[in-house]
Amino acid sequence: MNKTFNKSIRAFALAAVLLTGTAVYSVSTQAASTGIVYSSGISEADAKSIALKHAGLSSDDVTFIKVNKEIEHRQYVYDIEFYTADYTEYDYEIKVSDGTIVSFDMDAETHINKTPGVDDGHISADQALKIALARVSGATESNVREFETDYDDGRLRYEGTIRYQGYEYEFEIDGYTGVILEWDMERD
Repeated sequence: MNKTFNKSIRAFALAAVLLTGTAVYSVSTQAASTGIVYSSGISEADAKSIALKHAGLSSDDVTFIKVNKEIEHRQYVYDIEFYTADYTEYDYEIKVSDGTIVSFDMDAETHINKTPGVDDGHISADQALKIALARVSGATESNVREFETDYDDGRLRYEGTIRYQGYEYEFEIDGYTGVILEWDMERD
């Protein structure tokens, strides 16, 4: 930004402080000097609705842990965390300016008691891959960048990465139940 523009913002901010007694100066100069553009954008309630719609849940289904407005990657975002009755935790970052989901994470905190090798009712790697691809509308096996079988504390897990339309999705699926244990979505 040019120096004249910065001086104009500082003069405006100083005038606002003198007229209203409100300390606008530090916020305005921080935004001007960092290149962060603040716009009124969406409300906190709008951001919650966007996250709930994306998760396929209603406000009656969840308990909100936090909703904060923060600066991430030179833009204002709402950082939203909530969980369901089965302790599945959801984390979202949603742009304040237009409601775009910047990142999304889901962690299933439930523990399923099933002993490996007993009633060997595991799902195949193909089934796990289909479960993951079903979460990314339009993605195909050609969009899978990593996929592996792992054992965590002796429990079968399938882990992988899907890249599709500018997003990267990382997942972990329980090898016995097909439950998605972790799901992360970020801009690629």
